[in-house]
Amino acid sequence: MTRLAAHLSQSGCDGLFVASSTGEAIFLDEQDRRILTVAAREGVTEGTTIYVGVSALGIRQTVRYAKNAAADGADVAVVMAPFFLKVSQRELKAYLRTIADEVPIPVALYHHPRIPTPVEIETVVELAAHPNVVAIKDTSGTVERATTLLRATAGMKISVLQGSEGVLNESLAAGAHGAVAALACMAPEWFAGLYATHRKKDLEMANEFASRIRRLCGVFEFPEMGESIAAFAHAIKLGARKRGWLERVEGMLTGYKPATDFEKRVVNHFDGVGLPRLEGMNARRDSSHLGPGDHHAIA
Repeated sequence: MTRLAAHLSQSGCDGLFVASSTGEAIFLDEQDRRILTVAAREGVTEGTTIYVGVSALGIRQTVRYAKNAAADGADVAVVMAPFFLKVSQRELKAYLRTIADEVPIPVALYHHPRIPTPVEIETVVELAAHPNVVAIKDTSGTVERATTLLRATAGMKISVLQGSEGVLNESLAAGAHGAVAALACMAPEWFAGLYATHRKKDLEMANEFASRIRRLCGVFEFPEMGESIAAFAHAIKLGARKRGWLERVEGMLTGYKPATDFEKRVVNHFDGVGLPRLEGMNARRDSSHLGPGDHHAIA
């Protein structure tokens, strides 16, 4: 984790999101999360923001995870709606507001369609008024929701971060403040470049970065990717290993065994879309990137 964090922060990411879905948080215990947070903080360059997933079973456990994260070097605690069981929006507001009241670092919300309770636009707007709520990662996968969310929170201090690579270019064009992208774990330069070129209003270059990212997203179409989070995480790790940033690609789900030709097809796909090969620790950034802190590309 320390080595990976160093590469990502040196390659254009001004933030890292530790212990979420791609990070297999559902299989991590409390101590695992703490070890990963410390390791990420040790690896990143100065000024890189560490976001840590602290969602857990209930308010007290979530707050405890957040306090751990703060002690271990996290800058922002990321919270989802409760797992498994659905609650009303009124109850969700109270749940998230209580957590934001008690957590010692800023809080980011996380909306994902797989969670039973959506974080509705109205709920985001109300919580954005809370002094400790600073961002939302929105992985709805639609430009329409991102645009509505941006309009509804215009002028508020909350950052809207797109979590779906497939609509990132359109969301940035609509005014999204950045991205939190799983595929940035293997191609951080492309995501940072996309953000930077939007900031510069260089739409021709932005479209070029977007085209690369769209081709990279083709890995999501592999049937194995929808069968298990283990296959998803495995593919991401294969990409990071191809870059020379990981030595091993084993995941937390010990029963997972990749299909016979899955790894070969994934690596061939990465070769086909032009994913860069091995890089050293001191690789220079593409000249189209802005400096640290000037963009919101989060792995």
